[in-house]
Amino acid sequence: MKKLASKGLLMSALICGNVLLGGNAVFAEEVHEYDLDAMVVTATRTMKQIQEVPSSVSVVTAKDIEERNITSVPEALQTLPGVYKSQAIQGGIQLRGFGSGDILVLVDGLQMNYPFNSTVDWEMIPVENIERIEVVRGAGSSLYGGHAVGGVVNIITKDAKKKGLNANIVLNYGSNNTWKKALYADVKANEKVSFGVGYENRKSDGWGNYYQTKAASKGSGTIVPDNKPPQLSNGTYIVATRGDRKYESETYSANVKYNFDAERSLKYTFANTTSTYYYPSPKSYIYKDGKPVWSGKVDLGNGTYVSPSLGTSLGYDGEKEYNKHTLAYNDDKNKINANFSLLDMKKSGYSSASSTAKEVPWYGAGSDSSYPGKTYVFDFQKAWENIGKHDILIGGDFKQEEFTQYRKYLKNYHDHDSVDTSKGKNGLFQVNTGKAQNIALFVQDEYKFNEPWTMYLGLRYDHYKKYNGSTTSYNLDGSLDANNSSKHGEGSYNELSPKIAFDFKADDNTNYYVSYGHSFNPPPFSQIFRYEQNVHANPDLDPETSDTFEIGMKKKISDKTNMGISMYKVKTDDKIVYTYHYKPGTKVVDYKSYENYGTEKRRGVEFSLEHKLTEELSGYLNYSWQHGKVERTAVANTNLGSVNSTDYGIPKHLLHAGLNYKKDKLGVNLDCQYVSARQAPDDETGEYGSEDPYFIVNMGFNYEIAKNAVLQFTVDNVFDREFYASEPTSGRVYSVGLRYSF
Repeated sequence: MKKLASKGLLMSALICGNVLLGGNAVFAEEVHEYDLDAMVVTATRTMKQIQEVPSSVSVVTAKDIEERNITSVPEALQTLPGVYKSQAIQGGIQLRGFGSGDILVLVDGLQMNYPFNSTVDWEMIPVENIERIEVVRGAGSSLYGGHAVGGVVNIITKDAKKKGLNANIVLNYGSNNTWKKALYADVKANEKVSFGVGYENRKSDGWGNYYQTKAASKGSGTIVPDNKPPQLSNGTYIVATRGDRKYESETYSANVKYNFDAERSLKYTFANTTSTYYYPSPKSYIYKDGKPVWSGKVDLGNGTYVSPSLGTSLGYDGEKEYNKHTLAYNDDKNKINANFSLLDMKKSGYSSASSTAKEVPWYGAGSDSSYPGKTYVFDFQKAWENIGKHDILIGGDFKQEEFTQYRKYLKNYHDHDSVDTSKGKNGLFQVNTGKAQNIALFVQDEYKFNEPWTMYLGLRYDHYKKYNGSTTSYNLDGSLDANNSSKHGEGSYNELSPKIAFDFKADDNTNYYVSYGHSFNPPPFSQIFRYEQNVHANPDLDPETSDTFEIGMKKKISDKTNMGISMYKVKTDDKIVYTYHYKPGTKVVDYKSYENYGTEKRRGVEFSLEHKLTEELSGYLNYSWQHGKVERTAVANTNLGSVNSTDYGIPKHLLHAGLNYKKDKLGVNLDCQYVSARQAPDDETGEYGSEDPYFIVNMGFNYEIAKNAVLQFTVDNVFDREFYASEPTSGRVYSVGLRYSF
């Protein structure tokens, strides 16, 4: 492990040194991630230069997405400071060690964190219609409310800019039968009216990503196999794999915009997105008489046995569909913005095979869990500039979230519509419901109290109410299961989220800032309203709350070089923990629930450097050191013991570097990443379940073969590194594509 980490660091240092010292390599497009002159709106909800914002901010532009041939939002973000992208298939991101539930993700102002489980379905966000992505690291609840703990990712889609018809076509094919197809067209009919339509499809046969592991039990098995399954260093056995994860997402979109005049506009945007995944090629690692063994008690020959589960090996058939509606009014003259949005999750869930399945391919009985829901948001803000030494921002929002989870029996688990109405209540065995409302007001004062000093004071009040939670369960014969049915009552909380920041402009090229912010993360519906298998709902569950302290500097070293550094510390209280409650004086489980226990402390340092070596060649380097520690005292009559340990889910070291070359018709880019191990130091690496350290290099080539037509070729993981991010990763992959615009 140490050798692998050392080699990765050495390779990273050599390449990064080449970037900074002006190596002669020829590589791609101009980097925009730390352009201090770029204008951003997310950090203060008003338009400001990155240099002046008292936060750590990065920007990814449409040009970056096009020239790097990006296929997903996590891929677009993976080279930014403080960002770790899992290299597992359809992997998500961490920002400063926080997962997507602690990162507020917005698309045109609409929150994409789904209230059922707080996560972000990144595959549901198309990339070719993105104008820019603004990433603000650190506490953001004073302006945005819940989830803005690790930061805010604000995705802004494109507007029609040129008169007449404009269109972009993308066709890309790569390893693992991976496709990206996109067509976006817009028409600016006149100075008043413009509209656009779009289509985007991304799909892949994927690669293997899940192994079923089983611990051995004492005793004799009833099946004597032809072979002994592979054994991991922790003693468990690999009994099966789900094989390749095949997935597809498809989006249809449209928008229309009316400009009342040069400074006032009204825009409506609609998008329908569907997403599916499944596992077409499961495989057993145990054979009997040459045939795969999927279930039963398999004798290991040493007084122990393992029991594979075919239902687990087969995995899930997932399906999601949402409609997104956004109506946005902008008045630049009077500094007024209003936004009404609806996220209608028509489908969201998965099916799985019955544990009684006996053969593969299995098209028999199973169950389905679907949790559709809706999120309504109305957001309003008004700004006043130059009121003496003050710029004032006042706003508020109303949000309502609701869900219904349907759990059904299926005749064929691959077919979500094959409901077995002979079981349960017309096929249903459980229904969970819940609703929440949030009313918020916020204010921000940008006070230029002294020539080099600016103070930002922000405060937001959120009133969050949880209600209409219920669980209704049915027995196999359709009768009510009273023991697993309940009305969950109501719960509410009020949260004040202050923020104070100071920006000191030392000179025209140097800014220092220091800030404190309070943020919170509301518990998801799945923790407060779901009641199943002795797991009790907890509508009184409080949000996790965090306090973030940060200090940083942004500096233009020269016209060709920008640098930034930030240091932060975060303390999170009321951590939500899945808890086993024992009957007093015993280890017998009485019930399970989610409870607020314990604290997590994080700290880190981020460094960014961007340098233009020549007119054609530029490079970037960023490094992050981060650490997390979980603290908790023992809780009587529960499974919660005293804890004071490192959070090994957070990589301690993140190093990103790249070179970018652009001249005439040719563009080449090189991106390098080093990520340290994300596990306890005595855990084995290089096997399934490990979170291995790795160093990978990605390259891309662009060549304009004709006017407005660009041929693209990319190679990810150039050196074909084999490693695990808990799941197996893909190895080297290729893609070739064509972009055409008119």
